[in-house]
Amino acid sequence: MFKKSFSLALIFALLVSVSSVDAFAQQQPNLAAQFARDHQAIWTAPFKIKRGDVKWLVPLTAGAAALVATGADWKVSQNMHDMEGLRGPSRFVSNLGGGGPMMAASGAMLGIGKLTKNDKAAETGTLALQAVLHTELLVGGIKVLVNRERPEKIDGQGGFWGGGRSFPSGHAATTFAFATVVADKYESKWVKVVAYGLATAVSLSRVGGMKHFPSDVLIGGVIGHLVGKYILKRNRPEIH
Repeated sequence: MFKKSFSLALIFALLVSVSSVDAFAQQQPNLAAQFARDHQAIWTAPFKIKRGDVKWLVPLTAGAAALVATGADWKVSQNMHDMEGLRGPSRFVSNLGGGGPMMAASGAMLGIGKLTKNDKAAETGTLALQAVLHTELLVGGIKVLVNRERPEKIDGQGGFWGGGRSFPSGHAATTFAFATVVADKYESKWVKVVAYGLATAVSLSRVGGMKHFPSDVLIGGVIGHLVGKYILKRNRPEIH
């Protein structure tokens, strides 16, 4: 019971940590220093929570908490275990997302934008790369702290501090971070549909492939989205 209560409190704290960052970091010539400043802002954001954030943090946290507390996470994964036909397609789709592919896609946008003198593409690639890198580091740290068992662990129960790297989903987080930046910088509804559609498909594939529980991808996706929003906010006003 203690572990469950602590894990639910941790989920809330993690959401707060990436939802309420003030865009106080200023543009600096030293990109490494700016990156470090941004990352510190993301980790220390719980000290800057705003009252308006509570309106959506509470229901979202309650949803994630319900998945963990009621065992719905485990039940969904057990159902996935019996649906072997989903595993192959799910793992194929999941390869489209995650840190590596999203950094590659960001770098490609940046490179193409520079070569073609397309400022919007270059800026989008730059911001997306920042968002993905910050998200990778943040999620990596959380995984070490939480140490949740993966659904595929033999005799596992999806417990926290049980030996694993399930919570939160890195694929969901980095893909949503990338999608958030791209969807914001381009006004076309089709760009938004494709960006968020890919992020959603990759997130669901992590459940279908038995790599993550539903709460892992839910919180991972939110973290990525909020980090993306922070990077966008810090860089305004910019070419848009």
